Amino acid sequence: MNRRHFLAGSIALAGQQQLLRSMDALSIGRSALSGRGAGAGAAPLTLPKDLLSTTFPESFLTEHLASADKWHPYPKWGERAAWAAVPDDIRALIIEQAEANQKAGWHAILATTFLQFARNGNRTVYESQSFGRRGHLESLVLAECLEGKGRFLDDITNGIWLICEESFWGVPAHLYMQHTGPGLPDITDPIIELFGAETVSLLAWTKYLLAEQLDTVSPLINKRIVLESERRILEPARTRNDFWWMGFEKNTRTERLNNWTPWINSNLMVANLILEEDPKRRVFETTRILKSLDQYLNQYWPDAGEEEGPGYFSASPMCYFEAVSMINDATGNVTNVLSTPFIDAMARYILHAHICKDNYIDYGDAHVHAGPDGDLLYRYGKAVHDEQLQAFGAYYAAQRGLTAIHHETGAGRRGHGGGIPRLTRALPALLEAKEIRAARKEDVLLRDSHYPDLGLVTARVKEGSSEGMYFADLAANNGRSHSHNDTGSYIIYQDCEPVAIDVGVEAYSAKTFSPERYTIWTMQSAYHNLPTIGGVMQHDGVQYRATDRKYSSNDQRATYSFNIAEAYPQEAGVKSWIRTITLDRAKDVITVEEDFELQRAVPVSLTVMTPRLVTVAPDGKITLKLASGSGTDSMLKYDGGQIEPKVETIKLADMGLRMSWGDQIYRILLNSKQPVASGKWSYEFRRA
Repeated sequence: MNRRHFLAGSIALAGQQQLLRSMDALSIGRSALSGRGAGAGAAPLTLPKDLLSTTFPESFLTEHLASADKWHPYPKWGERAAWAAVPDDIRALIIEQAEANQKAGWHAILATTFLQFARNGNRTVYESQSFGRRGHLESLVLAECLEGKGRFLDDITNGIWLICEESFWGVPAHLYMQHTGPGLPDITDPIIELFGAETVSLLAWTKYLLAEQLDTVSPLINKRIVLESERRILEPARTRNDFWWMGFEKNTRTERLNNWTPWINSNLMVANLILEEDPKRRVFETTRILKSLDQYLNQYWPDAGEEEGPGYFSASPMCYFEAVSMINDATGNVTNVLSTPFIDAMARYILHAHICKDNYIDYGDAHVHAGPDGDLLYRYGKAVHDEQLQAFGAYYAAQRGLTAIHHETGAGRRGHGGGIPRLTRALPALLEAKEIRAARKEDVLLRDSHYPDLGLVTARVKEGSSEGMYFADLAANNGRSHSHNDTGSYIIYQDCEPVAIDVGVEAYSAKTFSPERYTIWTMQSAYHNLPTIGGVMQHDGVQYRATDRKYSSNDQRATYSFNIAEAYPQEAGVKSWIRTITLDRAKDVITVEEDFELQRAVPVSLTVMTPRLVTVAPDGKITLKLASGSGTDSMLKYDGGQIEPKVETIKLADMGLRMSWGDQIYRILLNSKQPVASGKWSYEFRRA
């Protein structure tokens, strides 16, 4: 089922985009359209200003916006043919999961559990219970639609009623937005944050799909959904301008708008289109949503780079795409808004952030396996006429997504054992599963990328292959949303296996988004692949940044050079620190050069984080062996006359980090043998 089709005007632009992608290119420059990144011959990428407000002005919405009873994006419960067409193995596993949830029943969520965040900083316990309750309801709703027998309706009713009885639909960590601050929620001060918005979307879809069936249980259920959605979410969204994520007032929370804006607005779009019956209010609310989304896109990096990284890709540009798709559909698909090249370029970022298999560059608050929703990426590629993006989405959906589910083995359920995605994504994934399974699949491995505004470079030995050396380096600033103090830190892989890593992020706690954020070791530059200078690490803030960035790439090599002196505070005494990282494609070697000048002689230490077993030899060589014992060993070669190595073992307690790297990782310190005021050091990573 394809609800995101285009009319004639988009076809010509699709051909134009395909031509641009075919150009043999060396760097993205200001375009992200080419398979390798657009090069000198490609048209510059333009960041569209106020795209949605100008495409869908109030007058247009008044004429074209479908009413709540006319908008029909997906078949409802009674349209049995569409639900019967869902593949049997997917149907069986979802029904099986719903039966298990039905048997487990519903559980109380206690006020003291909510208070854990304020008392001890723990946000995991409450969130797991709250998210679990919503996932429980989602599985029941989908199972009822798939089976159509009515046997899940009572449990669905219980789930709706429990959620409607909750004091707050969000999470404790976000109560900084209420006037009384963290603690228990103040029901007289409704706020809109991520998970309240997710909840209103869930209830809206439940009403959309099952309204008639719920009325047979009680006519008060649908009325309660509307009542609670209005007072908690829709009314404050309509009348307040002071939520920072809206972008309507001065943003004092973050330097730039981030994933909150499209994530929340995509859910508000669902709730407004389904629940709001008053035509004037419906247009008014939609206009506000579109203006807020414009504020987000207006602040996006001009090269279409995603500053929050792959970990938030599915919550940021992917949510933006969903919101735009919905409003386009609700107005009859009479615009070509999704043919805007910049929208395609936003999604192509994930192709450039893809290292190999399910490995992605994990700068900031991310995990290395934080890949995209393949089912959604397929639909994204299809909507913007990007065949390569579409094929990668189908490939990744087959690895981890609803289309990957196999009833016999249970394999493929969100790839790593996670639950069903939210209904906005689960519905099209289910209803288009046969199409996605049959689609062309491609594990896209692009050779180079360069995002000059964001400061990201990636390079591998050759296009389409994960064999050989690979590096990524983000030479940006330390004030990005969700950033760590990691400006200039490299990531290195060999044959699709990690060599030098970005550790990632531990489970969020009260510290994570507080003034104590950079006391967490995973956030500090000393635990990234960076220098520590006289014991001083990089500092946080947009003013702490890389400068003098230079990039070049050809068939022989890729080179990225930049100055990270300004990423350190004054007490580090750094006049200049030029780091140059070069991939020699012919020799399959990565060389890192550190050319530095300091105000005074101090001890200098270079950190290399690795999950590999480390063996130090006396001749300036360190062997890096995969802990599994398989694969090819790597070697780190350095100047033993200048550098004395030290190796530390770091035991990992955090479950997310353990899933990424195993029980422990290693921190290699390449220490200067004596205090130095300047130096020109060179070291390399190669096969052992």
